[in-house]
Amino acid sequence: MLSNCDYLVCTFSSQVCRMGFELMQVRRGDAGHLFHSLDDIYYYGGQHSHEEIATLSHKHANEGEFEFQIGDQIGIAGNHWDGFSKGVNRRTGQSGLYPSYKTRESWRIVDFPLFNNL
Repeated sequence: MLSNCDYLVCTFSSQVCRMGFELMQVRRGDAGHLFHSLDDIYYYGGQHSHEEIATLSHKHANEGEFEFQIGDQIGIAGNHWDGFSKGVNRRTGQSGLYPSYKTRESWRIVDFPLFNNL
């Protein structure tokens, strides 16, 4: 039922939610722009690391946070589900916590053959 939605809003910490999203991919092709997770990023065991891009700059306000500028690549290690994620700034090497809303997913887009001759 979830896979039939036009736009999916749920918690990716839930396997039911992630399964609904995976089935959306089967029905619609790339559905990466048709969901919003309320807590976690999409993940599966054995995956490549998630990279995000900073959409707003951040000056550390508390101990344990790190700074970044708009456009910095952020490697995400995990969402703390409290508005902060743990990660590393690929430009500076600083690591720690950062406000999750100041970044967005950095998609890896690659050419894929169509297999027209099959």
